[in-house]
Amino acid sequence: MKKQSSIRFVAGAFALLLLAPLMTGKGMQVADAAPAAGIIVPLYTYPGGTWDTVVKTKNNHPAVPIVAIVNPANGPGGSKDSNYVSGIAQLKAAGVVVIGYVSTAYTSRSLTAVKGDIDKWGSWYGVDGIFFDEQTNWAGGESYYTQAGDYAESKGLGFTVGNPGANSLPSYLSTVDVVLIYESPGLPNLSNYVSWGSSAKDQLGMIPFSVSSLPTSWLKDATGFIGWVYVTSDGLPNPWDSLPTYFDDTAALLDGGSTGGVPTHQLTVKSLDQTGNPINGMWMEVKQNGATVSTGYTPLTLTLKDGTYTVSVGNYQQIIFDHWSDGSKSSTKSINLSSNTALTAYYNNGVVTSPLSVKLNAGKTAALAGTSITFGASILGGTAPYTWSINYGDGTSSPYVSASTISKVYNKAGTYTAVANARDATGKTATSNPVALTITESTSTLTVKTVDPLGSAINGYYTTLWQNGALVGSAYSPTSFTLKTGQTYQLSVADYGSYVFDHWNDGSTIRQKTVTLRESTTVTAYYKTTKVTLTIKSVGLDSSPITGLWTVISGAGSMTGYTPLSYTANSGSQYTVTMGEYQNYVFDHWENGSTSKSRTITPNSNTVLTAFYRQ
Repeated sequence: MKKQSSIRFVAGAFALLLLAPLMTGKGMQVADAAPAAGIIVPLYTYPGGTWDTVVKTKNNHPAVPIVAIVNPANGPGGSKDSNYVSGIAQLKAAGVVVIGYVSTAYTSRSLTAVKGDIDKWGSWYGVDGIFFDEQTNWAGGESYYTQAGDYAESKGLGFTVGNPGANSLPSYLSTVDVVLIYESPGLPNLSNYVSWGSSAKDQLGMIPFSVSSLPTSWLKDATGFIGWVYVTSDGLPNPWDSLPTYFDDTAALLDGGSTGGVPTHQLTVKSLDQTGNPINGMWMEVKQNGATVSTGYTPLTLTLKDGTYTVSVGNYQQIIFDHWSDGSKSSTKSINLSSNTALTAYYNNGVVTSPLSVKLNAGKTAALAGTSITFGASILGGTAPYTWSINYGDGTSSPYVSASTISKVYNKAGTYTAVANARDATGKTATSNPVALTITESTSTLTVKTVDPLGSAINGYYTTLWQNGALVGSAYSPTSFTLKTGQTYQLSVADYGSYVFDHWNDGSTIRQKTVTLRESTTVTAYYKTTKVTLTIKSVGLDSSPITGLWTVISGAGSMTGYTPLSYTANSGSQYTVTMGEYQNYVFDHWENGSTSKSRTITPNSNTVLTAFYRQ
């Protein structure tokens, strides 16, 4: 299904303030005045200052399309967060298109789980679309994303974005509205993407990070063939947990750049109590080079030229300044104003806040390798809302999240010490008690059996087990080995006596068998015999024994003699048995009904032939 109708809808919505578009059924006609490119920003922070900056930038540049990707907990999370509800509403009210993060794990995540996340985004937060992260970029995955995108559209979440984070195939452009073909540190070499020149630019995007300053020339070149871009100075391990200082400048560049003269920017100052509630009417004074530029009461918004300023805040009765949003304690703050800037002053309003503390809880402290451990945290004091992360003790840590639990799979046996780190709304941090975890290897049983061609057990066959060229163990069949789950081993069985290996129960005929042990498993080796016994009997029509009738066996070896006659034959070889007659004993038939005195057989096991005679 082509995804053009929904992207036309979004582009039309962006252009609404510039030119009233013509409504055409489901979507809107795109206005000619729409800008050359828009911003698609991974807004992976808790609702607050960075969200406010996005709103202000959108207000400053209403003609520039801005899409915000929101991500409470690697998806919508386990429950609805009221702060996200209000934050998303504010973004949308400003004209920002909001889409919800959904992991696809390169199609290894089930579509049922993906659709479940889409349902939550729609019912809990009313977002405009879906961001499918970890999108494949190889042939064969298109159907998965087409189904996911169609489902999102059926739920009214019509703007879909796929993120392989690397160059992709043109076939993916039909699965979602936009494909992000670059997500890496530094600016990409645009000459590596010339093959996209014939594609619609509003279906392509790039989000480079670790870029220290606004890349003006690169942006102008890139937006010649891509319609969505976001560049940030933030870097690994999480390049999406802050906005660059040049975020508003990016929008200005896409909005047509500077109009000449000395640039001006908005400075906004607001005041909150320790729980994040507004305290309006606090006195503020802004100076430059010691001269007062402006005074007023919070919330205060000023339009100022580029330059360095000091902002001083006052107190009122029991409402005493405590800190700025960056944690600094001085009531006078110096800023270098080069873009729209928001400052937040936090006050104590007579209520004493207890110190921030966190306690880490583990659902279990002993587990098998490869199984999940769920952690929770009890956070007290400080200033809500809180976020927290875990140092797992294996050299990795989780990102800061607001979710109530975090899960971790330890794949390697050992002893680990995990600690939690909590952060409150003012930026204060606290570290938890350590929790010791013991991870042991998961084991499974490998059972080896040996049977004859008919499936009957034949025991005592020498069995060896190897791993990467090292002998793990040996025994005689039937036998069992207790081994580490998930690892790969090589199994071999030996011949003995008249029996030789023929095949395994899965049909393979190679004696050395490779086994990757996912769970307790039984394998069976089938043997064939090299020698079989061929017995010739003679009876009357009433089945009474008759002895002494001449018999000739010819073929792969020969023998003559009188019945009853036994002959050791080669398994799988062909023989002809011919019966003689004597006096009044006349051959009548074999036990299989054949009436010819000569009978050809190929024995694979011990065989008895019976010749019937009449008198």
